[in-house]
Amino acid sequence: MRQVAREAGLSEGFVSQVERGLSTPSLISLCNLASSLEASVEAFLPQAPQRTHSVVSHASERHNYSLEAEERVYQLLQRGFPGALLNSCITHMPPGYVSDVTRHEGEDFLYVIEGEMHYEVGDREYLLTAGDTLHFPASLPHRARNVGSGEARELWVGTTRIIPER
Repeated sequence: MRQVAREAGLSEGFVSQVERGLSTPSLISLCNLASSLEASVEAFLPQAPQRTHSVVSHASERHNYSLEAEERVYQLLQRGFPGALLNSCITHMPPGYVSDVTRHEGEDFLYVIEGEMHYEVGDREYLLTAGDTLHFPASLPHRARNVGSGEARELWVGTTRIIPER
């Protein structure tokens, strides 16, 4: 457990609490744990929406998920299909929200719908407002921060699955 915690950048006590179901990791921490165990994030998530062959997503059928208590909420935009490479969601972030620094395989594409977001990607920083986009290799360390006074919403499209296939 000590090695897993060290590789994931987390305390051994926190990893123990997660293992015993006493604490819930953020999505970033979950990605880091999965990476340190050479496993997929999907292996740690017990429930997921059914993925089908349909490519249409009706607003009334979408579900919201929060993997970080009440901090950030994901609205999954599509169920996709078996073998789909792209995943998308609308992310809702309260004022003052700051994500953990993460990196993972694939690419991320962001479109700011509402609010003012500050992104750190590698050694560069970007301030984006409604209508702005950012596309980057997700292997670079990255972090997001809502620097506006209200909720920020972004469209996220990436190759990392947030919610696993069933």
